[in-house]
Amino acid sequence: MIDESARGTAEMAFGTPAAPLRPYVLDYRGYRLALLRPRRRLEVPTDVVTIALTFEGSMRLADAVDPARPAASFGSVVAGLRRTATIGEHAGQLHGLAVSLTPQGAYRAFGPLAGDLGGQWAEAADVLGPRLRSLSARLAETPTWPARFALLDDWFTARIADGPVWEPSVAWAWHELRRTHGLVPVGTLVEGTGWSRRRLELRFREHLGVAPKQAGTIIRLQHTLTALTRHAASGGPDGPDSERLDGARIAALCGYYDQSHLDRAFRAMVGCSPRAFLVSRRATAGLPEPTDRVAGRVTSAVLGPATPNR
Repeated sequence: MIDESARGTAEMAFGTPAAPLRPYVLDYRGYRLALLRPRRRLEVPTDVVTIALTFEGSMRLADAVDPARPAASFGSVVAGLRRTATIGEHAGQLHGLAVSLTPQGAYRAFGPLAGDLGGQWAEAADVLGPRLRSLSARLAETPTWPARFALLDDWFTARIADGPVWEPSVAWAWHELRRTHGLVPVGTLVEGTGWSRRRLELRFREHLGVAPKQAGTIIRLQHTLTALTRHAASGGPDGPDSERLDGARIAALCGYYDQSHLDRAFRAMVGCSPRAFLVSRRATAGLPEPTDRVAGRVTSAVLGPATPNR
């Protein structure tokens, strides 16, 4: 898909992994952007491990919640499960592709990658070494997106075939967190695994890079974003009283005490209010590239020159 407009040119390509890979690899996305202005994106916490392999250009990443954390520039980048949102920026010229993996898939392909990252970003080659540099070079030399996606299928199939698997108790606890949208108490996970709370936390950090409680807040945020965007897309009832009622209903549905609790938790993870996040998404709905970087998840908002109103 290529869009040519006053904003510049954006070429996008989307690949579906081979069927045996789909429990581990969510999607492939190729891009060649030649935009007339820099692009800034707000990337919210998700239950996805992302590897972005850049052929041309670079990205600057900063924490959206804590401005004291230093920003960093990357060529290719790998990002594990993060507890706070990221602001990513590039100059408008960017060519590469992104692979979205489930946490189990990242573990099968790379071992304790997410645990090593500990919720941070890293230069992909520094973490994954020569094997990834070789793959990136081959992808850059491959002439078409379908051929690149086929190469990725072959590469991940070979890595996942003999890769390590999660401990059964970690897999069960992760399933329970996802089944309950992050609301299962940690005590219940402790009882279900038969581990101590300390051992459960250590195993989670080794496999996912975050503790069970933190993993739960990420999953709950995703559930909240889905509910908020669906409500916004439906238009919602008219009138401020109805808007407050819907906010309270969404808060209750997603496990918050009330709408104020939802707003505080959202700001602590995303760096802006739910309303500001949705306004940013609506304002940039006509951009040539998709807003969200993973199909089926609410992951992003494209920002203008300034951050959303807090």
